Amino acid sequence: MGKKTVIVEPETPFHTFSVDQVADHYQTSTLEGLSSEEAAKRLQTYGHNELEGDGGVKWYKVLWRQIANTLVCILLIATALAFATKDFAEGGVILFVIVSNAAIGFWQEFNAEQTMEALRNMSSPTAQVIRDESRVTIPNNQAVVGDIMIFEDGDVIGADCRLFEVFNLETDEALLTGESLPVQKSLVTIEKADEALGDRLNMVFSSTTVVKGRAKGIVTSTGMKTQIGQIATTLLSVDGDEKTPLQKRLDKMAYCVFAAAILLVIIVFGVHNFNYSNEVAIYAISVSIAIIPEGLIAVITLTMAFGVSRMAEVKAIVRRL
Repeated sequence: MGKKTVIVEPETPFHTFSVDQVADHYQTSTLEGLSSEEAAKRLQTYGHNELEGDGGVKWYKVLWRQIANTLVCILLIATALAFATKDFAEGGVILFVIVSNAAIGFWQEFNAEQTMEALRNMSSPTAQVIRDESRVTIPNNQAVVGDIMIFEDGDVIGADCRLFEVFNLETDEALLTGESLPVQKSLVTIEKADEALGDRLNMVFSSTTVVKGRAKGIVTSTGMKTQIGQIATTLLSVDGDEKTPLQKRLDKMAYCVFAAAILLVIIVFGVHNFNYSNEVAIYAISVSIAIIPEGLIAVITLTMAFGVSRMAEVKAIVRRL
């Protein structure tokens, strides 16, 4: 068909475009679709229609995040000192707090990561498109911008599309908008460029589901350029090593507690003229352990876990406690 390759503009408000404008923008035909050659060029240029990930959920990384903080390290030191002085009750309590805190945090974050992984795998494995004037089934990851995609009842939509043919179409967009009721689609051109996703009635979005009717649309975005892909991009761009303000304050408090514990040890030995004996050492260690708030980290973790559970009731996902 001799079509030229186009530049993808993911932020272009295609819901404000007419069907002819979208078709012209992507150099495609609503009747003939793309040629196989042009589709191959676009696939080579823009990549596969799939969401990127970080290789799946790594349980050991989630577990490491639960213990790799200053306060837990101080509690581990306190546990070792307690056992060294044969204060097994104190050491056991602190160890129980550490293990319980790690277990609660691991369970919450691992479940959240599995949910995010499931979201990345929600796209349909195949798609119905028009290529070379014929309706064909292709792997969904080979769909490209400008493809004419066909949707029917029960399909998981494989890409963001501008609709141009609709027959009583309703889609479930709860994944993107939180709207529990199906959305009735239409071909009306929308004027507002910043219209909310749920009100872009002439568009359908990747990973949402057709609950009724059938339709055809021009693919406007694929892969990480789709609306669900932009959400994934935001999640992937979050620096897992960057500490929250609460974590920074807890680290600062932990350093202060550690410094106070060292100071108390020095004071205890100073009172005894720095004469070392087992009794003095045990007393110094006991005093230093006593000022460590071993229950604080458990209280904080439980409080945040309850908060996450409340947020889950309204379908929110929290990846980090």
